[in-house]
Amino acid sequence: MFDKTILPSRGLRVVSAAALGIALAVFSAQAFSAQDKYTLRVPNGLAFSDFRGYENWQVVAVSQTEDLLKVMVANPTMIDA
Repeated sequence: MFDKTILPSRGLRVVSAAALGIALAVFSAQAFSAQDKYTLRVPNGLAFSDFRGYENWQVVAVSQTEDLLKVMVANPTMIDA
């Protein structure tokens, strides 16, 4: 019925390549998830840890200059005042 036979060594290569691909995907996913955003630094040396806690602040005002878009943010205590 089937004219082409699969050699055991070829099947073994396919299975081992698939296993290697899956293992590589799992390990790379763990490496990316282990990165802490607060350990990152921008090129001039400013660390994201300097801005810890500002993620939850709300935008209060926006202004646009020729070069930039400026945003003023406030924490909940400042907004309630």
